[in-house]
Amino acid sequence: MTIKENVYRQIRQSGSLPTLPEILFKLLEACDHAAVRPAAMAAIISMDPALSYRVLQLVNSSSGPCSPFIGIEQAVNILGSDSIRSIALNSSVEQVFVQKKWAPGLFDLQSFWWNSQLCATLARQIAVKTGFDGLDEVYLAGLLHDIGRLVLVSTFPKEHEWFLFETEDIHNELWAETRLIGITHCDAGAWLVDTWQMNSLMADALRFHHGPLEQVREAFPLIRIVYLANLLREKKSCQRNCEAGKLLMDLDRADLQEIVEGAEEEVLRNARDLHIKIGSAPSVVKGRGEETACEEDQEGEAVKDIPENLSLYEDTDSGTEAGAVLAERVKSSTVLSGILEDLVHADDSEAVIAIFERSMNILFNLTRVLFFLPDKDGHLLKGRASASSSLRHLSKGLVLPVPGSTSLIVRAYSESRLLYLTEENTRDNFADGQILAVFRCMAVCLVPLTAEKRPVGIILLGLPEAAARLTEGENRLVRMIARQVGLCLSQEDRRLRRAEEIEADRKAEVSMTARKFAHEINNPLGIIVNCLTTMGLKLSGENESQEELRIIGEEISRISSMVNHMDLFSNSAVNRFELTDINAVIEDIIHIVRTPLFTEAGMEVSFQPALDLPQIMTSGDALKQIMLNLLKNAAEAMSRGDMVEVRTALLVKNNHGRDVPDGNGLEITVEDTGPGLPDPVMKNLYKPFVTTKKNGHSGLGLSIVRKTVRDLGGSISCASIPDEGTRFSLCLPLEKNDFGLNESSQGVGILPCLGEELS
Repeated sequence: MTIKENVYRQIRQSGSLPTLPEILFKLLEACDHAAVRPAAMAAIISMDPALSYRVLQLVNSSSGPCSPFIGIEQAVNILGSDSIRSIALNSSVEQVFVQKKWAPGLFDLQSFWWNSQLCATLARQIAVKTGFDGLDEVYLAGLLHDIGRLVLVSTFPKEHEWFLFETEDIHNELWAETRLIGITHCDAGAWLVDTWQMNSLMADALRFHHGPLEQVREAFPLIRIVYLANLLREKKSCQRNCEAGKLLMDLDRADLQEIVEGAEEEVLRNARDLHIKIGSAPSVVKGRGEETACEEDQEGEAVKDIPENLSLYEDTDSGTEAGAVLAERVKSSTVLSGILEDLVHADDSEAVIAIFERSMNILFNLTRVLFFLPDKDGHLLKGRASASSSLRHLSKGLVLPVPGSTSLIVRAYSESRLLYLTEENTRDNFADGQILAVFRCMAVCLVPLTAEKRPVGIILLGLPEAAARLTEGENRLVRMIARQVGLCLSQEDRRLRRAEEIEADRKAEVSMTARKFAHEINNPLGIIVNCLTTMGLKLSGENESQEELRIIGEEISRISSMVNHMDLFSNSAVNRFELTDINAVIEDIIHIVRTPLFTEAGMEVSFQPALDLPQIMTSGDALKQIMLNLLKNAAEAMSRGDMVEVRTALLVKNNHGRDVPDGNGLEITVEDTGPGLPDPVMKNLYKPFVTTKKNGHSGLGLSIVRKTVRDLGGSISCASIPDEGTRFSLCLPLEKNDFGLNESSQGVGILPCLGEELS
């Protein structure tokens, strides 16, 4: 690898080039406005050589070899606003967070910007004066004429600092660049443009802008124009500049003076538009020993020169101030990207609300955030806040009717408008006034949530004490996040509604199928009952098999009752309530299943009944169905040597953490020593039609168990520890209404039964 090849390899790896923070901030602001046209973005980009280079590099890398020349505005149109915003944001992030150190003493980024702008503007003025058609091309060539200098100081900062300090003129600098680095900044700039493979002489304009005048005078106009613009920009002797102007472009002294004055005025105006603070005149690269005096010609006239040694900034803190503003803007954008990504991956509405609350705290230090989301029918707005919010408890009691309401909150929701609650406009609506009082602030911002042009909710933001409105930037940022929140909540709502529809369809299908076969089942059951009756008559009354025949007969009667009510998921209970001995019911079921489910498989089942258990008003048939399902489920999950223990107990206040009246309920526990259940299985504990079992299992068992327990007015909970076992606990009331019908414990910790799902 040659010295030059090695240098170019290092340049490729050096990363992006620095840009004035004022320009980056201006471009980011433009990108945030949807109404800003590409021409406006292009105008900002063309103010800076590094940004212009990056845009042209990106667009030309996809154009293929020998592509035609592409100007900045055309490049912006090709890339699109999203790509331009990415370029601006990436450049800003690198500049803020990578924190490259640009030598403040000798290499001045602000002066570099001035020199690049001035050369580009001079080149365009010369082109206009001489009738050269390629104004965009000549402007870009002038803007990028010293881009190689920026590349070298970026890639070789120590070497560049040394020869800037030691060299006295441009020729010594070029010699030092070659000796210390291996190439000149002219070579570096030309090499970069050459990589674009354009049908343009721009690379030669960069390569020869410090070449001998005698060589350049024979070149094409683009090279000659950039060369002369650089001479005027460098402020060499007036005599030499006038001679070069006449030789290269046939321009006299008056033409050159007009061009220089016009260019200076334009660049000064651009600096002010970009809020770059300047003194009475700009400076060039500091510490250079170039001629600065304006030489008079033979007639005593002089070409006006730009004063030297004047700072670009009025004070030394201006650059730091601009950098701090850009840093804050970039950090907000970086945080925003993380927030939007978190919202995309949020699992449910609770997570979405928590992410938004956190984002408002991080971005604007807002801690009072409250959601109002519509109910299923859209008739009510209900308060919502995350579990960590200080407004969580309050939110549960906040409900606003939508139809006929005069609340500004409802109006902001219905009309999808951003409004504010203030002391003045809340006097006519009591609820709005209460919200303002609770938030303890002068103004509450009402941010609408929409999806597909329809309202999906409203967010209330309590503004800081001194703030009456969001600023334009804050407004834009909040609305951007709120749009994503609205989409996430809409998607969650559609997902839940679709799941409900699917579950309802499946239940309806099961119920219809069950009803079709119900009457067919009764026929063989009748035959079996007759056979059992005949067997009982043939046996003596003292025969021990009579008890087993009795139990079988009761089970067949229970089956017959069940098949006559095969709509398993109806909303009304069909159980017959009567005084029931719970211990006796459980003993019967264990007697039936002990041998086929446990003994033959090498497992054990035991029963520890509470001796003081009273009879309760419940359905014995329903309890048998519950116990049969739980025991069958446990048996299918366990292996040889495992055991199941069933216990009953009278519940007293705070027993096992349950808050029930003294002597007002009883507990049935089914606990096994099986393998326990993993978390993914536990999450679908009572969900119907979800099962990992095969061999025709439908995944309905535990769903039926939970519904039956609810119909009995009880509750069910489950706990499982991997490799230790699973425990189901059923709580039943002593009287039918003690606990309240359809009560269940479905909170955190409810886990699937053994075997993942009951068939």
